[in-house]
Amino acid sequence: MNAVRIGVIGLGNIGRQHAELLSGGSIEGAELRAVCARGGDHGAPFGVPCFPNHQALFASGLVDAVLIATPTQSHPEIGRAALEQGLHVLMEKPLAMSIGQARELVSAASERSRFAVMLNQRFHPAYSRIKTLLDEGRLGPLQRFAWNMTSWYRPDVYYKVSSWRGTWPGEGGGLLINQCIHNLDVLQWLVGPPSEVFAVAGFGKYHEIDVEDEVTATLRFEDGLTGTVTASTGEAPGINQLDLVGDLATLRFDGERIHLFASSESVAEHCQRTLDMFGMPEFTEQAIQPDEPVNQHQAVLQNFVNAIARGEPLATPAVAGLPAVELANAMLLSAWRGQVVSLPLDAEAYELALQRRIASTSLRKPAAIQANIDMAKSYR
Repeated sequence: MNAVRIGVIGLGNIGRQHAELLSGGSIEGAELRAVCARGGDHGAPFGVPCFPNHQALFASGLVDAVLIATPTQSHPEIGRAALEQGLHVLMEKPLAMSIGQARELVSAASERSRFAVMLNQRFHPAYSRIKTLLDEGRLGPLQRFAWNMTSWYRPDVYYKVSSWRGTWPGEGGGLLINQCIHNLDVLQWLVGPPSEVFAVAGFGKYHEIDVEDEVTATLRFEDGLTGTVTASTGEAPGINQLDLVGDLATLRFDGERIHLFASSESVAEHCQRTLDMFGMPEFTEQAIQPDEPVNQHQAVLQNFVNAIARGEPLATPAVAGLPAVELANAMLLSAWRGQVVSLPLDAEAYELALQRRIASTSLRKPAAIQANIDMAKSYR
């Protein structure tokens, strides 16, 4: 079987990593055949042609599929164009700046095209294990959760060297749509979508940016589950701690290990029947060390290629990228209005609110700073 010919569109920090995976032979059954980037022959290090725009790449006929790793603002345009050409598409997160744009993009895909999104955190060993524990019913009915996502610290230089980061026109948001989109995806993957959201946010609280860099949100679900999300790019060292409280067990993930506190009986039943005024069920603690780390981007890429070549089901189809975008949008809309927002989100109302902010601000002129870039430190 012929190798799947892939082109990478956008050679920023993450796009270059994807190109290196493909050119280095890490993805079985795939070949990097072209790249697309402005300002020089960026294909030379990979031994492939470099095209100045996506239209020229599509017209070349060199690729069967594209991986789009451009700034968020361009995702809908490039994604639709690729799908209209009948190409298979793997989109870097997020699908788009808003849920309305994302839904339109997903609806543009035909049955013949494989369309996936880079939701690589679903391959994180700890989150995969937590998902299994929930699916097995080990925690019982969930009552409450709390996720502190404050380990996404970014210094000012992260924004200053970019024209689009931390701007409404470039990203349509900040912390939520960029860094925490992975957490929000994993959250709804684990517990499902909420019915209501109330959020408060700090806009440019820690950085010289227009968008949010701190958010605290309360989520409510149809089945009575409640939860809180706290996120920041201005705290250091920050923490990544997820607590899931169930009727049969409480789970805590501290960023390294999973701690499962299993009850000897249903907490709800104990609450109803015990005569001990200060009694509590007996608990046993189990420390679960997740499996060895995996290259999450490689796992998504390999699944994408296998879906094209062998018909393997997509692990992260584009439609799976919608709930996280909707949740991020709902938090922002709630923060803007100072009100509870119901889901499903009113896409038109959000789009109007977002476009007002885009119209009142602009991209920035990147600072002439030679930043030190170590992408391994960006995954927290």
